[in-house]
Amino acid sequence: MKEPRVRWRARTLAGLAGAAAVLLAVALAPVLAGPAAAADTTVGIDLGSQGAAPTAVGSGFLYGLSQDGSAPADSLLQPLKPGLFRGGGARIAGGGWLGDGYTAGAGYRVRISSALAQARRTTAAPYNATYHLLVSDVWGADTTQPANTVYPCDNGDCSNWKSFIDRLVADVQASGVPVSYDIWNEPDGTGFWQRGVNSEQYYQMWDTAVREIRRLAPSAPIVGPSYSGYNHGWLDGFLGRTKTDGTLPSVVNWHFGTDPAADAADARALLSAHGIAALPLTINEYLFSQQQNAAYTAWFLDRLSASGVSGAAHAIWTDCCGAGTLDSLLVNGQPTGQWYVYQAYAQLSGRLLATSGGGGTAVAAALDSGAHQVRALLGNNSGQSGTTTVDVRNLAAASWLTPNGKVHVKIQRIPDQNPLTGGPVTVLDSDLAPDGGTLHIPVTITGGADAYTVTLTAGNGSTGPVNQTVTVDGNATSAADTDHFQYGANWGVTTGVADMYQQTANWSFVGGAQASFRFTGTKVVLYAVRDVDQGIMTLSVDGGASVDVDDYASARNASGAVWTSPQLAAGSHTLTITNSGRRNGASSGNNIAIDRADVTGS
Repeated sequence: MKEPRVRWRARTLAGLAGAAAVLLAVALAPVLAGPAAAADTTVGIDLGSQGAAPTAVGSGFLYGLSQDGSAPADSLLQPLKPGLFRGGGARIAGGGWLGDGYTAGAGYRVRISSALAQARRTTAAPYNATYHLLVSDVWGADTTQPANTVYPCDNGDCSNWKSFIDRLVADVQASGVPVSYDIWNEPDGTGFWQRGVNSEQYYQMWDTAVREIRRLAPSAPIVGPSYSGYNHGWLDGFLGRTKTDGTLPSVVNWHFGTDPAADAADARALLSAHGIAALPLTINEYLFSQQQNAAYTAWFLDRLSASGVSGAAHAIWTDCCGAGTLDSLLVNGQPTGQWYVYQAYAQLSGRLLATSGGGGTAVAAALDSGAHQVRALLGNNSGQSGTTTVDVRNLAAASWLTPNGKVHVKIQRIPDQNPLTGGPVTVLDSDLAPDGGTLHIPVTITGGADAYTVTLTAGNGSTGPVNQTVTVDGNATSAADTDHFQYGANWGVTTGVADMYQQTANWSFVGGAQASFRFTGTKVVLYAVRDVDQGIMTLSVDGGASVDVDDYASARNASGAVWTSPQLAAGSHTLTITNSGRRNGASSGNNIAIDRADVTGS
């Protein structure tokens, strides 16, 4: 759970207007500052260099479940293979121990009951996951606490805090549910802790909790310090002090950070510098709200797979704290593009492979020799378009891929759509020939917020695409342009929009303004701006029934899919786009801004 943060990208005027298988997931995310890149890039996967087994590190959720832990359904949760959950009843009415007047009343009981219900489900089969119990949330520090709150160890008095810990541990032990105790959330000047980062009072609070928990439950894991971001200096100080005090955590944990692999390496170096034996590392909150799209999620998961951390959890922003949507990975009970990225990541099996990347591109891959399959996930945090070439090296290590000298390649795109109806879209299905011991797979990236999967199977003699996807942006320039937009009255165009395809936005502020998209194919996906000032558009194919598409969002996504057509008969079609003049009650405007369209089966 996070406090509101300043958005990372200021909205410009233009933006306001505007089986034996290798599975690769390709995702490129928009740059959070600066223009999107269009340069081509290459990443590598070495089938001959195998390491540890993949564990779906990063498939975890902070407050992703319903209050009683029953939602979402197993059918939507098990495919993601989640290994870490975190909660403590935040924002449930009553205010916890604090709201009860610093005692165990109804407010405390409803929070601990919620947490234990979630832990009871997730720590048992089939999940067998770890549950981080957020001690400070059960206490009541969830940013809703009043200004006159008496924090643990105020004026040196830790007695009530000790009483709280004693009651909490007793209730956990009585439940028989295994939990790890995450003592205090983001104790570094955020709204959760108002007594100073690494202050003397903080260490009094921490030491009291650790000593009590270890006295009452000696084998229970203790998690911390759970800073709001990875900070070398803070963690250095924390490790030094808690080693001296004899209160080191069982698990070193932090939130967010620029690169989880680099942060984990630095944390290990700090442990070594302090003469502390290696401890498990976790990141039980990651992804800011602006980063939550299919593309960036894939990149972060790739880096987590290379980090060596034992667990990580998707943060909560839009649905805190008991909606059961995995923080909007599910919309109206349906999977989104992000959900499909987590599913692809969970399909890694066998042994992790050595990979190489660069320029904001990362790749995770695993080879399962028993199942004769290799699966990988490729992501990019720089939002580039162009071509990403996946070089799969040392094919001799998986000779079952090339029985006839070729490898079968299937490319799919996961649109960043919420929900994503129909799942990933197939854009290529064909045999390709390796060059020596390397297979070069060119993947054309058409949208910075979308993800791509590439499946390699044993060559089967097929040739040619079964469903080529064409990306279209702009008006027809000649009679040969069969796929094109046409804009009527009251439409404008803005160029140089860094986070949009071809850096161009076509927009309208006026209700009734129409545009049409003429195309030849069997399916079309429309991309448009979602932002705080966007309105509602209506869409109709070939004069059929219209549907509303609400483009309002609390955080800007300028290049995400907003609508996918049903499967259409092969041939020519017209999509009509109309500014309805209506808007979501939370929106500040009626603007609609078109980014591009993808046509399948053209």
